[in-house]
Amino acid sequence: MPIPAIHSRVQSLVLRVGAGSPLGADVAGGKGASLDRLMRLGWNVPPAICITADAFRHQLASALEPDRLRALLAALPDAQARAAIVEAFEEAPTAPDVRVAIERGVRALDDRGSPRNAREPTAFAVRSSALDEDGAVASFAGLHETELGRTADEIEPAVRRCWASLWSIPAIAYRARRGLPLDGLAMAVVVQVLAAAAASAVIFTRHPVSGRDDRILLTAIRGLGEPMVSGDATPDTIVVDRASRAIVERTAGRPGQRQFVEGGRIVERADPSTAPVLTDPAIAELVDLAIAIETAAGGPVDIEAAWTGAAWMLLQSRPVTTA
Repeated sequence: MPIPAIHSRVQSLVLRVGAGSPLGADVAGGKGASLDRLMRLGWNVPPAICITADAFRHQLASALEPDRLRALLAALPDAQARAAIVEAFEEAPTAPDVRVAIERGVRALDDRGSPRNAREPTAFAVRSSALDEDGAVASFAGLHETELGRTADEIEPAVRRCWASLWSIPAIAYRARRGLPLDGLAMAVVVQVLAAAAASAVIFTRHPVSGRDDRILLTAIRGLGEPMVSGDATPDTIVVDRASRAIVERTAGRPGQRQFVEGGRIVERADPSTAPVLTDPAIAELVDLAIAIETAAGGPVDIEAAWTGAAWMLLQSRPVTTA
């Protein structure tokens, strides 16, 4: 497949999520496009920018000579070809116009209208958003880079690591196993203000194990959701009947290390409590929110959300997939 042409004059390198023209997956990747839709529908999403697929292509073109790049992409999933692409990509400095665009975008995102000395530093989440990620066919869950708790000065190297994760060993193996394209790929990156979550939840509007449409599955832990989604923490598990909204099953999680945002940084501390992570009203609010998003999406969804203690903030929404 030929490498797509770069049209930087048409598509900006960095765009504000939820502002201007709607962002499609061809520009912002699956994750970025989903967050953009959620914002435009009026739901509560932390402020974010998207470093677009064109920024990635621009960087890729500066890292590898076109014929060499085509040859390496055609050789995938060969391990040596994959390693050669990653090595060249990691060694090339960020293209000056891309670097400037990232810095300006982060400054705009960090300017929340209050004096810098009157608030704590902003912590950011830097999330990969491949063009076919978080779609109806494939989720790529956990296969590309996500970095939490980054400061403004740490964004650019985190973006570079997200870009390079397009060719991570697990991501290439996943693509090869599912017969997905290995060339002509691109990676957008979402940079988002990190929500200081009192608790985090993942909710499926169709039970992912039984496949039952009348059951909604919710898992939750205190603090940020990373220990839960990475499998390092055992969360509370709650099953809700869709029609009645009644909780039909509740299994307590296990105490353990948790992550919290304090002073613009992520800190880890033990959570010894065995009390329920979420109150029944918070569960009911999230269930109603998830069903509303499912209706707007036209099918079952998998949502990540942060509870601030007063409201839910949406961090991700994607179709429920089998892999």
